[in-house]
Amino acid sequence: MSYRDIFGEVLADHHESPRNYGTLPHPTRVEGGYNPLCGDKVSVAIEVENEPQGEVLSHIAFEGEGCSICMASASIMTSMVEGKLVPEVEGMIDGFRKIMQGAVQAEGMPAESEDQDIVALYGIKRFPVRIKCALLPWTTLKKGLEGIHAK
Repeated sequence: MSYRDIFGEVLADHHESPRNYGTLPHPTRVEGGYNPLCGDKVSVAIEVENEPQGEVLSHIAFEGEGCSICMASASIMTSMVEGKLVPEVEGMIDGFRKIMQGAVQAEGMPAESEDQDIVALYGIKRFPVRIKCALLPWTTLKKGLEGIHAK
């Protein structure tokens, strides 16, 4: 049985053709994340700009190596958050964490019935040992956003 059968076409597509993979020429911050239990490594580069409506995550990219879940999660995450206000992104990070911890629905996140790529990751919560794989890019982004204001 292939990972396509287990985790679906959406995750396979994001793993094989990741969105926003690479670097940014002038990032506001680059943050690295590592899961020593499985060896997943991810680096998230972000550009945050001050706009009249507030801070906007204007560009995001990631690099890394790891399992298909981690890389697909990073790809899906970057596609979802780019261009959003930073408080909205922080809410999405919190919402995804809650869903991975067993919540059926979380504020700022699509319902399981919605046709969005992130919904394909929701099934990972049935495999507790893989939850950290899905969360690594999200927690790395959270640390990166927190680091901007820690300067």
